[in-house]
Amino acid sequence: MVLGQAANQTAEANEHRRTLRAYGLKHGWRVFDLWLESDQLGLCGRLDMLIAIPSNPDQPSAAMPTLIAEAAELIPVDYKDSPLPTGADRRHARYNWQVQLAAYALLLESVYDRPVNYGFIYYIPARRARRVPITPDLRQAVYGTLTALIQAERYPDPPSDRRRCAACEFRRFCNDI
Repeated sequence: MVLGQAANQTAEANEHRRTLRAYGLKHGWRVFDLWLESDQLGLCGRLDMLIAIPSNPDQPSAAMPTLIAEAAELIPVDYKDSPLPTGADRRHARYNWQVQLAAYALLLESVYDRPVNYGFIYYIPARRARRVPITPDLRQAVYGTLTALIQAERYPDPPSDRRRCAACEFRRFCNDI
């Protein structure tokens, strides 16, 4: 986790001097480490980066709350310190990462009362972003996971491949499974 946090900090520092080309965007404001919390969803989290697309591209950046509230579009970005997928999975991010990104999208929708249609998984080592549409199926996966966690009052079962646990941000919570 410490290595992942360091990689996120390096990626954030580099983002300040880069264009939005990796995301296929020409303009937008970046907001880093955005804390999101929704009582309605019973969910909270820290988004690595939010890209707020202004309604007027020539508009100067404002204070963060105003900037987000006045944006025409909100796009969540989640950093991953992993290589790009290869083989059959090369065109898609891991499903659990897509669900996590969808959870951030739902948080943004709940907090800022506007739809979020897609987000990005940013692969730090490759310096590449993968666009992930926030589909109804991903939204349902988030709701289903939240419902299961609340009803069962326990963490989900561990993955079948325990090697994935080494890089999991929840390892400290479920290490005793």
